[in-house]
Amino acid sequence: MQFNQDTVELLIRTINKYGWMDLPAHGISMYPYIKKGNICRFVQFDERNVKKGDVLLYHVSSGQLIAHRLIAVQKTDSCQKRFILKGDTNIIFDHPIYKNQIIGKLSTIENTKRKRYVNDLSSIIWSYIMLSFPIVSKLLRYFLSLHLLNKRRSGASL
Repeated sequence: MQFNQDTVELLIRTINKYGWMDLPAHGISMYPYIKKGNICRFVQFDERNVKKGDVLLYHVSSGQLIAHRLIAVQKTDSCQKRFILKGDTNIIFDHPIYKNQIIGKLSTIENTKRKRYVNDLSSIIWSYIMLSFPIVSKLLRYFLSLHLLNKRRSGASL
C-alpha cells in the first residue's frame, strides 16, 4: 500500500498525539505472526526501549509502509544509528533505515478471535525462533509459495 508524504506525516502526528495507532495488516512478509487483515496496534517509537526482535513500522521514500522485525542496530561512520530489519518470510534484509523513517513499534495483533500482545510468551518465543534460526524464513517462504500456488489453482485467496 502506497502513501504520500502528507499521509505519512498524518500517521506520525496521530501516533504522537494519542500514543498509539491501529492499522490493518496487508501482505505476507510477517506470516504467520501477522496475517493479512489482522489489526496491528503500533505505539510510539522510543529508541531507548527498542530491542532485537521488535516489529517496527517504518516508511520508505516510495511511500510504502512496512512492519518488519528488528534484526540489528548499527552505527555508521558519522555515529548515526541505522536499523536493520527483515520480514519473517523474507530471505534477505531490508535496506537499512534511519530513526526518522520509523513511525512506531508493534504492541498488539488482533483478529476476530483474540488479541495477542508482543510481550506474550508465544510472541517472545516466535521472535526468538526468527532471530536464532534463519532457516525458518526459508521454510516459511517455501510453504507460502506452495500454498499460493495451490490457492491460484483453486481460485481462492490467502
